[in-house]
Amino acid sequence: MLTHFTQIIAAYVPSEASKVALKLAVNLSKKHNAKLTILNVNPHKSEEGLVRRQIDEIMKDEHAEYGFVEKTGKPYKEILMLEKALDANLIVMGSHGSKERDPDWIGGNAFKVLSGSTCPVIIFPQDFPNKGFNNIVLPIGNSSETRQKVPLTVELASSFGATIHIAVVHKGDDPEVAHRLKIYADQAAKYCDDHEVAYTVKDVINKNIANACIDHADEVNADLISIMSERESETGFFMGHYAQELVNKAKTPVLTIHVKDMNLTGAAGY
Repeated sequence: MLTHFTQIIAAYVPSEASKVALKLAVNLSKKHNAKLTILNVNPHKSEEGLVRRQIDEIMKDEHAEYGFVEKTGKPYKEILMLEKALDANLIVMGSHGSKERDPDWIGGNAFKVLSGSTCPVIIFPQDFPNKGFNNIVLPIGNSSETRQKVPLTVELASSFGATIHIAVVHKGDDPEVAHRLKIYADQAAKYCDDHEVAYTVKDVINKNIANACIDHADEVNADLISIMSERESETGFFMGHYAQELVNKAKTPVLTIHVKDMNLTGAAGY
């Protein structure tokens, strides 16, 4: 296996996005035989017992073991502290809490988890219907680091029998950049071939990187977009403005991977 998750955190608040995120976390924990910890921060903000009832309802037919932790404080800080305490290698969470309970979740919490975590994070939008992946968009940008998200993305695709859609994203005004991106895309395609994962490759030309990824995700009916958290060269991939724009706008879950996560993949030197 290219990647093996051992500790997964599902951050939970009473919202549809959190419910979907939890279902995916359960699915992944089964596939990887990983320990699953469900974290609820500030339970006093919800009706007494509500979170526990919702989790019990979701988990009743899953036949999966899990831990349940309640904390009080700033949600993103509690998530990051639990990540460190458990040495977690995946965080799964919804992009939004309820409007009444967590009105600033995306600005105050989800994005801060993305930027502060040391492990991959999957953020789920509010109305995402699935608990698995069928089509994954893999944007290729103009830096050598852009390829480092390939092994983990391929492993997820392999786990779910998904197709990877390699999106060669550029502004269309620099032939040298276009040539370099083609080389990177060919390498990603070969990696897919070597691991028997279906894929497509397409040039996606757009001045706005986030919009390019979102448009391509809509085009291929994607249920995941895989990006790097660190800024990738002059393309703006991704942890700056474009990342926040992507997470806020996308109707598709977003996986962010840090350069330092590569010890997880066992694919050093790719």
